[in-house]
Amino acid sequence: MANSGKFVVSKKQNKGFEILERGNSKVAGKRPDIVEKKAEVLKKKPAVTSAKEKTAAEKLVEKEIKEFHEKEKPVRDKESEGFDFKEIHEDIKEAVKKVDDNDNSKNEDSIKRVPTGITGLDELIEGGFENGSSVLLVGSAGTGKTLFALQFLYEGAVKYNEPGVFISFEEDKHSLYRHSSNFNWNFKKLEKEEMFKVMKYKPHQVEKLMEEGGGTIRDAIRKMGAKRLVIDSITSYGLLFKDDYQKRENILSFFDLLYKWGCTTLVISELPPKLAEVKEGSVGFLTDAIISLYYSKEENKGVRVHSCEILKMRGTKHTNKLLAIGFEPEGIVVYPEVEVF
Repeated sequence: MANSGKFVVSKKQNKGFEILERGNSKVAGKRPDIVEKKAEVLKKKPAVTSAKEKTAAEKLVEKEIKEFHEKEKPVRDKESEGFDFKEIHEDIKEAVKKVDDNDNSKNEDSIKRVPTGITGLDELIEGGFENGSSVLLVGSAGTGKTLFALQFLYEGAVKYNEPGVFISFEEDKHSLYRHSSNFNWNFKKLEKEEMFKVMKYKPHQVEKLMEEGGGTIRDAIRKMGAKRLVIDSITSYGLLFKDDYQKRENILSFFDLLYKWGCTTLVISELPPKLAEVKEGSVGFLTDAIISLYYSKEENKGVRVHSCEILKMRGTKHTNKLLAIGFEPEGIVVYPEVEVF
């Protein structure tokens, strides 16, 4: 009987490894025959390449162990002679570690992340937004929502080669360019390179847009290969409809289109989080994440401070702190260590 060799193991055999891990103590002392046979069978087990083969191999292991256990003790003792339990024990530990490492690697790679482009934010949300997700960005006037969105698109195009589209129901292209002039963001250049596009819609165009399943937006995304999308704003979009029922139905339809387009999308709301839920068709339930921007006043000091808070982000371990933000030459910067009153 061979005394060493490598083998491939499956997760279902981990219970057996628990026995082997204690092989030099109580269990091994009481039933060394079974422990050694377990190691022997695992050692002989061939590598598998498919789920079907894996199941068959596991059944074979279980069958051989059962048959061995049913034999008389003298027979078991004889068959176990010369078996190097210590070496097999180490091999099993190594194989288990490989299984765990592979599983951890798969878990880490299972969610593709899209860097936000906001300095200091990505490390607080596991590397960025989930690819293809929709993020609700809420805040009152002057909190930096449009700048946040423009930075998301600009950094995506320049640093990550991801084209972006800015959908506006209020501001025009020239107004947006003025927003970004202080940060040296050259959107005109990106537009010529078809890495950035602004699309503005008036009330009478929206109904046709929805009837056509996104029409010109869908076509622009396909043509550019856009990966990032900004909607500015869902508040303005909602105002285009006559009553709350129409508003809600059209917002639901609009979000259906967003998911079909497959972009990572920032949806801006001009209302505080709780009011946005009431006024904008429970939009928070339709999005995968909610980030709130504030411009709050410290009464004692008489100063206002910009900050942000991650209220929700599905599938992501994120900070629950109120985060200070600043408007620097390169854009918005998050300062997680700065205390916000």
